[in-house]
Amino acid sequence: MLKYTLRRLLMLIPVLAGVALIVFTLLYITPGDPARMALGEDAPAEAVEQFRINYGLNDPFFVQFGRYCYKAALQGDIGRSYVTKAPVSEELMARFPITLKLAFWAVVLGVALGLPFGIICAIRQYSFFDSITMVLALIGVAMPNFWLGVLLILLFSVKLEWLPPSGFNTFAEMIMPVFTLSGGTLAVITRMTRSSMLEVIRSDYIRTARAKGQKESVIIWRHALPNALIPILTIIGMQFGSLLGGAILTETVFSIPGIGRLVVESIKMRDFPVVQGGVLYIAVVYCIMNLVVDLLYAWVDPRIKAKYR
Repeated sequence: MLKYTLRRLLMLIPVLAGVALIVFTLLYITPGDPARMALGEDAPAEAVEQFRINYGLNDPFFVQFGRYCYKAALQGDIGRSYVTKAPVSEELMARFPITLKLAFWAVVLGVALGLPFGIICAIRQYSFFDSITMVLALIGVAMPNFWLGVLLILLFSVKLEWLPPSGFNTFAEMIMPVFTLSGGTLAVITRMTRSSMLEVIRSDYIRTARAKGQKESVIIWRHALPNALIPILTIIGMQFGSLLGGAILTETVFSIPGIGRLVVESIKMRDFPVVQGGVLYIAVVYCIMNLVVDLLYAWVDPRIKAKYR
C-alpha cells in the first residue's frame, strides 16, 4: 500500500508539469498587456517597461516558463500578483478554506440525498418514485450551475425575500450556494447508485441470500451496497474535484470570496500568476482526490487490498 501511494504521488509531477505548461502557454498567447492592465491605461511608458523588466515579461517564453517551474518546484514560489503584489500562495491559502467549505457541503448534500434516492430507485425499479427521480436527475445533470443559482436568487431573494442573495458566512447565506453547487452532483450520484445497485441485486449471491431467509434490509446494506460502492466512490471523488473547479461560477454568482471568484477577477485583470496558481491548485486537488478514492477501494473491497500486498 505504501509503495502504491508513493508511486501515485510521484506521478503527480509530470501531471502538474503538463498542466503548468498548457496554462502558461495559453496565458502567454492571450491578447492584452499585463503590465498595462496592472498599471492602468494612463501609466507612462517608462513605468510599463520597468514593470515588464521587474516581472521578466520581456524574456522569451521558455525562459519565463523555466524560471516559473524552478521557483515553484525548489522554492515553493508560484509568483506574485501583478495587482496586489502579494505572493500568489498567500492569496490562494486565504481563500482556500471558503472554497473547500463550499465544495465539502455540496458533496455531503449530494451523497446524503443521492445514495438513498438511488437505492430506493433500484429496489423499486419502474415505480412512480423511480420515474420521477430519474426525470429530475436528468434535469439536474443538464442544468448549468450558474443558471440554477440565478433562478434561486430570483425566487428566494427577490420574490419571497427568504434568503440573502450573496455571502457565505451564516447558515442562511450558505443554503443557496450549496444547493446550487450540489445539484449536478446529486443527480449524478443518484443515477450511478441506481445503475450500480441494479447490477448487484441481480447477482447470484443476492438470490442466495434471499433464499436463506435474510432480511431485505440486511441484503441491501450488508451485501449489495458494499459491492456497489466501487463505481459510486469513483463518481464521488471525481465530483468533489470537479466541484472545487466548478465553484468558480457559483462563487461568482453569489459573490463568495473564494478561489473561483479570485481566478475570474484575475483573468479580467490579466493577473497571470494568480490564474496559473489557481489552475494548479485545482489540478493538485483533483489528483489527490483520485488517489484518495483509489485507497478507499482497498478499504471497501478486500480483493483490491490483497493486490496491494
